[in-house]
Amino acid sequence: MFRQFELILTSVCLVLSAVFLTAALLRIRGILLRKHARIPIWSSRVGALTKVAKLAMLVSLVLIVPGVIYFLFVAAVPSAVIRPYAKTLFCAALCAWALLEVVLCFSIPERLLSGRKPGRMAFFFAVVLSMAAAAFLFPIILKSLPYPAERDCVLLDLPVRGTWLAGHAGASEITNGHLTNRYAIDFLKLGPDGRLYKGREETVTDFYSYDEPVYAPADGRVTEIVDGIESDVLGNMDEQNPGGNYVIMDIGEGKHVYFAHLKKGTIAVEEGQLVKAGTLVGRVGNSGNSTHPHLHMHVQNNPTSEQEGRITYPFRFREMQRKRLILWKSIRNGYLLRNDWFSD
Repeated sequence: MFRQFELILTSVCLVLSAVFLTAALLRIRGILLRKHARIPIWSSRVGALTKVAKLAMLVSLVLIVPGVIYFLFVAAVPSAVIRPYAKTLFCAALCAWALLEVVLCFSIPERLLSGRKPGRMAFFFAVVLSMAAAAFLFPIILKSLPYPAERDCVLLDLPVRGTWLAGHAGASEITNGHLTNRYAIDFLKLGPDGRLYKGREETVTDFYSYDEPVYAPADGRVTEIVDGIESDVLGNMDEQNPGGNYVIMDIGEGKHVYFAHLKKGTIAVEEGQLVKAGTLVGRVGNSGNSTHPHLHMHVQNNPTSEQEGRITYPFRFREMQRKRLILWKSIRNGYLLRNDWFSD
């Protein structure tokens, strides 16, 4: 599955990069050859409606670029498999094309002022289309980026070591598909090649997440465990036991950490046991309602897996290295969004 997504989406990124670069080069070629004379939009020959349309186009382009990048590489579910070079090329090509178009928003082809109806209709259609795209894409950032303040979050240590990817994560349904466990995070281990898997994805051992150790993120007491559910079959999707093998820890103040989809026979703690932060809890598996090996984590009010009356709480991590889109950054008391890379 991931291999197919990687091939298709990486190819799409490369094709779109070529389209944006070609469009930009054709624009530059036309300007250099002076095929179509342009006049500044503040010229008295340019009508008020055309000036407003040009400025609307400019604002739309400025909003569309971050909106597209955020939508594709943060909000979109499968985009983590796209190769980094394809993401970088796409972003560079999109920004280059958009920058050129922004510059051109301060002028207009003289031929459009001649009153030719098809050309003017196409121009205003492009303006409306860009405004609609901006109105759809940019609000996605505003809606999904905010997260509850530190004072409202449970502060924890990272439960894993090495470099990982946040699958479903964040405070909004835009980046988090856990509709019944708000703020839950799916952790997926990344290999040295930046992929989620090795080999041909035929067995659970082809995934870097499988059999990775999971550590207690805080001092606490184990309140409930399950450790007998099959975890070695891909696409198992056990809907009768959605959490599979799991561990629940009481970390105080009515808060309980829940780890799910653990590997059968690897849970290293017992019910009632007091544990310190950093204690080995178990290992990542593929048990329960899971299509591939990963670790599910959330913080809840219940000391058991009982869903009735369950409330989940936002949580942050005390220290981590996080890469959102491009740059790695040291974060204290930070949170994760979908497709963030992070390490301890």
